[in-house]
Amino acid sequence: MTARQQLTTYLNGKRIPPVLAVLAELGIADALVGKPLTAAELAEQVGADPRALYRVLRAAASIGVFAEDSDGRFTLTETAELLRSDVPGSLRAAAQMFALEPFWSPYANIAESVRTGKPAFESTFGTSIYDYLQTHPDDAAVFGATVASFHDQAMAPIVAAHDFSPYGTVVDLGGGSGNLLIELLTAYPDLRGVLLELDAVLPAADQALEAAGLRDRVDLVAGDFFTAVPPGDVYVIKSCLHNFTDDQAIQILRATRTASAPVLVAETMIPPGNTAHYSKFDDIEMLVIAGGVDRTEQEWSDLVTAAGFTPREIVQCDERFSLLVAD
Repeated sequence: MTARQQLTTYLNGKRIPPVLAVLAELGIADALVGKPLTAAELAEQVGADPRALYRVLRAAASIGVFAEDSDGRFTLTETAELLRSDVPGSLRAAAQMFALEPFWSPYANIAESVRTGKPAFESTFGTSIYDYLQTHPDDAAVFGATVASFHDQAMAPIVAAHDFSPYGTVVDLGGGSGNLLIELLTAYPDLRGVLLELDAVLPAADQALEAAGLRDRVDLVAGDFFTAVPPGDVYVIKSCLHNFTDDQAIQILRATRTASAPVLVAETMIPPGNTAHYSKFDDIEMLVIAGGVDRTEQEWSDLVTAAGFTPREIVQCDERFSLLVAD
């Protein structure tokens, strides 16, 4: 591939998320389970224009998402399987989220973010992404499902990266619906958990913990981790601090430091050099949308040190996540 072809491929990449999003929204992958169908058959089933749906499916098949056979029928590929709603690690919600207006339109103003260091989301919508999601429950549901699908596969490696047996109670700060606590408490039957989250999030956590048979081992606490945290023997903060500026992240860590217990920070850490890595573009999402920062190992160590902790080790959990242990 020539340099021009390579750059053209990257530029054409902007068309891919909307194509995958509409196919995810229509449930095309679910409709194709076990039975190849033509675009016309699919269109009748999902309520779409046959020719328009064919054009979109043809584009998706050209990059290996779905495949068209010689009879004009479409089938699932290994990649398309991940757009199903009923498979472990499904990325259907993620495909939908990346084409939602709040996660798409701010990129038209990325130059503003680069010039000012401020998220373009706020000037585009007049509020922060977090406040926006509070008042747009449908988008918030897609966002929540995306976060869960992106991170579920990392729970077991994170738990395996550290010995939790010396602790009696682990406090998960901003732990969403409790997936990490579920993995932890399943692996350590004598461990108890505390989940600190916003009021609006706790019902989902309650339901998930009940379904896992672990509700009686977890205290659900509504609160603000910027100001105070519940007592515990160790604190876990996963995929949370990168959503915030350095000053905000240090404020959260300082609130945790008052408890005089170790803190485990599970985050994506930017590798050095020109190596391709998820974190380098997730950092752009933080710049434009959330106002946070993805950081290098050194930057994470400096951050916890500024909050009064002493970094002890950084353990790589999988290809995306590392665990920083500090006390």
